[in-house]
Amino acid sequence: MSYDFSSLSHPDFESLCLDLAGAHAGLRFEAFSPGPDGGIDGRHAKADEMIILQVKHYRGSRFSDLARAMRHERASIEELQPTRYILATSHALTPDNKTALAEIIGSSLQSESDILGPAELNRILRENHDIEKAHIKLWLSSAVVLDQIVNAALSGFTNATKDEIERKVKVYAQNPSFKEASDLLEKRHVIIVSGPPGVGKTTLAEMLTYKYLAENWHLVAVRDLDDGFAKIDDTKKTVFFFDDFLGQVRLDLQTLGQQDAHLLKFLDRVRRSPNARFILTTRAHIYEEARTQSERIDDKRVDITKYVLNVGIYTRRIKAHILYNHLATSDLGEEYLEALIDHETLASIIDHKNYNPRTIRAITDTLNTEGVSAVEYPDFCISSLDRPNDLWEKPFKNIPDKCRHLLIGLFFCSESGSRISDLRLVFDATHAAMCEQFRIGAGPKDFEEALKILESGFVAISSTTVSFINPSLRDYLQEYLKDIALLKIILPNAQLASWAQSIWSYLEEVVKPARDDRAQLLDGFRNVSKRLHLTPVFKKDEYATDNSFRYYDLAFTNRLQLLLKWWATFRDKELAETIRAFIANSNLRYTVWVDGLALPALISDFRSGQYRTFPQSKEQADLLEAKLIEVVGYDPSSDALSQMWDSADLHLGPELSSQMTEAFQFAVQRHLDEAESVVGQLDSESELEDHQKALVKLASRVGGDADPALQHAKARIRALNSETPDETPEPVLEPKMREPDKFTDTEILSLFSTLRRH
Repeated sequence: MSYDFSSLSHPDFESLCLDLAGAHAGLRFEAFSPGPDGGIDGRHAKADEMIILQVKHYRGSRFSDLARAMRHERASIEELQPTRYILATSHALTPDNKTALAEIIGSSLQSESDILGPAELNRILRENHDIEKAHIKLWLSSAVVLDQIVNAALSGFTNATKDEIERKVKVYAQNPSFKEASDLLEKRHVIIVSGPPGVGKTTLAEMLTYKYLAENWHLVAVRDLDDGFAKIDDTKKTVFFFDDFLGQVRLDLQTLGQQDAHLLKFLDRVRRSPNARFILTTRAHIYEEARTQSERIDDKRVDITKYVLNVGIYTRRIKAHILYNHLATSDLGEEYLEALIDHETLASIIDHKNYNPRTIRAITDTLNTEGVSAVEYPDFCISSLDRPNDLWEKPFKNIPDKCRHLLIGLFFCSESGSRISDLRLVFDATHAAMCEQFRIGAGPKDFEEALKILESGFVAISSTTVSFINPSLRDYLQEYLKDIALLKIILPNAQLASWAQSIWSYLEEVVKPARDDRAQLLDGFRNVSKRLHLTPVFKKDEYATDNSFRYYDLAFTNRLQLLLKWWATFRDKELAETIRAFIANSNLRYTVWVDGLALPALISDFRSGQYRTFPQSKEQADLLEAKLIEVVGYDPSSDALSQMWDSADLHLGPELSSQMTEAFQFAVQRHLDEAESVVGQLDSESELEDHQKALVKLASRVGGDADPALQHAKARIRALNSETPDETPEPVLEPKMREPDKFTDTEILSLFSTLRRH
């Protein structure tokens, strides 16, 4: 692979050249801060020799510019009198160019071969593959690798384009967390990237994911763990990515109790697969809350914390490089960069208590700096850090009403974004209600026009997905929507159960309305409750080439739990009638993994738990038990069956009816009687091992003989083991940490002075 080095900033290029020149000369160079350097970017000094490395990143400039810069260096070279001088540059050189540079440098240049242009740098890279892999910004942004990433990501990061990935790579400041995370992921197969909002969790997770995609791994972007269970295959290299995984699960005890076993099961499944990697992100405070509420997540035997990497601690040097990269790739005029340097605001930004990469991206975005002059820019940066949510106030208020309505709709969708078709459904209802309330004109093309206006500035749009272009916009909307009058208009128009759940969670966790304010919302909840049974859990994937389905809305047990929370809050008879009708609805097909595991707890809550005061609670429990028996009859896997029975024992115990016990026994016997056909549907050793464990456990519960079934599973494992052996992953080396943790104000100014060249 050949590089032109255009994707690297000046500091990145200097860091790379220190490694390449070291390989060229067979030496290790001492590094110096970027900027005015007295003619030195790298040095190797002994008692009898001093070898100097000078780096000139002049890609895209004229040779005359490079020659002029080197003539300025001549005085420094003569003063230093090195025994050997090496020049590395990104400017393409001809033989005549090298001869001209040799004359400028003088006698310290031992040979023209010590003038390293792009051709020589690429040759050294080909001979030193470890250096190439260590500098991820170099190879991740190459055209070939970008194509590989985009092609591999088509079914995962559906909004990933070459331009967007390249932009993310350019602003990423490589730091020790990448090496630490990469090593941990290879060792454990799972990593949970944790930290406060805006510190770069998703960016680090994406860089790790891109690394695997560049090596031709398949990507599955997980929004529900069932997505993962459906796609894991020990024969296919797959990286699973779950952004803000605990943010997708509301952390009440009941909901988390249903999900944590599912999560740990999938973690274990990935750990034991040679060709699976699982990358998750979560906000630090949510993770800690989950640990306090979930015995499984805090179980020392599981020791899930060993997968956690907190990326919230940045050195001053790393924070400076993040700011530098954003400024270097921004569309801000040179006068804005000059103002920051001349007003000595850089250190104040880097040391600000509210510094995080999310805010740095926002203050270097021309969308947010519109109307701010270069003279005002330093104060704008500081005031934005003081009040980061204010960044979006002016842009948000200046867009048309239909655009604001679309952003409000998107806010209550998944934090990872929304399918365009789903967002249209949400928008149509929200937009109509807002237009009617405020007497705003509406048109048939409002959705398409709003998307077009918002694209790039506010949202990222792919062929299938819409998401916020910057999470800080979500932060702003979280404050903006704290308005009961506004929520009263929005709530009744929730078309999806998941959207209604998001509104409820937002009310409970963020708004926390007083009793009188809650009462104003009751009619809205009544209206929504009557529609919660209408949307399917699964829907045919309109973008899939096969006949596959996608998760479209909440499982029915989750919807029922949501309705019951509303009833517990309002104690409303109309809501109670809606819930009873929901439970009695025989047309709703409940799912195995979500409903099958959750129903026993819900049945128990009606019989003796928190809903025992619900009208006719015993009858509701009996109807839900019938639903559970129906789910057990859906022919679940042995593992799912075992977990459902465990859940029934845990929550119902002596109340486990004979009909329910018989349903479990019948399902177990089928697994024992039809063992050969069952294992024939399992395609990985991990699945078969889980199947064997579950079979032994289930057979003991019914007094059956598991040995014949186990023999079929072992034979299937032997057949699978004849396939291609595992590959040993190539280690990735991290660039040497050459700069000390202490990064002085002088060094900051020296670094940013290179921006004056643009």
